[in-house]
Amino acid sequence: MNKNDAPKETARKLYGPTVEYADGRVVPGQPVNVERVLTQFEHLDADTRSAFLCIIAHDLTVAIRSVVFDPPVTETGLERVKWINEALHRLTSCVNPYKRWSARDEAMLIRGIIENSFEHGFDGWVGRAIAVAAGNTTGAKQPVQSE
Repeated sequence: MNKNDAPKETARKLYGPTVEYADGRVVPGQPVNVERVLTQFEHLDADTRSAFLCIIAHDLTVAIRSVVFDPPVTETGLERVKWINEALHRLTSCVNPYKRWSARDEAMLIRGIIENSFEHGFDGWVGRAIAVAAGNTTGAKQPVQSE
């Protein structure tokens, strides 16, 4: 059986960010419903999908910083940076306004990034990034208008 045939309940899960409050309470990250998020994503307009993908890209740049700015930098860490950089390369190519990808292709890209994140140990960052992107783009949120 190939990976795509695996039952959904045995699939690895992504988790959103853990939240720590000023009073010391810590609320662990909740599982991200990737299927629901990607279904909603595919129904967004092109500009909102771009915003979603840019939020993921931004969070992944923070992931790279956490690897290279916190010594020691290990070979495993550098390998992780290589794969995060590959995800960033693809994300930035699909938001090019002169050569946009289809919503389906962008969703497939996100699925590929998720798979690579589990294989290369950056799934925590991808889960956080997707949860934040979904929270900022799939609800009733509107961009701030400049005056």
